[in-house]
Amino acid sequence: MARKANYEEKIATLQAKITKKQEELKTLKAQLEEVKAKKAQQDYKVLVEYMEQNNLTAEDVLGAIKE
Repeated sequence: MARKANYEEKIATLQAKITKKQEELKTLKAQLEEVKAKKAQQDYKVLVEYMEQNNLTAEDVLGAIKE
């Protein structure tokens, strides 16, 4: 005789796995945003240092970009 499947148990197990993965995804998205913010800060610092070393103003840089 074929074994009866307990679908309620399987559904509950899959829902628990989905919930866990959703939490992991939330955590990863938060980490991604944090890393993006740190990269933006670093890029900004590099840009400001370059501008200071070359006696450039924001207007100078924007003018060069827009040309």
